[in-house]
Amino acid sequence: MSLLHLKIVNRLIGTMMLSLALSACTTPPTPVEQRGVPTADISGKMQTLQKQIQERDKRIEEQDKRIEELESQLDALRLIDQDRENQRKPPRPPTTLERQ
Repeated sequence: MSLLHLKIVNRLIGTMMLSLALSACTTPPTPVEQRGVPTADISGKMQTLQKQIQERDKRIEEQDKRIEELESQLDALRLIDQDRENQRKPPRPPTTLERQ
């Protein structure tokens, strides 16, 4: 490569490095308080959302308990059904096959 080519490549690399350095120096995003949204509104919304989450968790817990109760009742009904079925069928005497 000639000296002229090396100078051009050096300038291009220098320019690219400078543009990279400048793009990395952007300003950070502004906090929510500086965007025109009052902090009180945000904390109020957060409290509302937290309350909704607590209510949802409570409903889920109640539903889980109800499911456990229903499963227990279902198991009891299955046992009753099995007992009735056993009582309905008289025990059979063992059969023997005659060979001819």
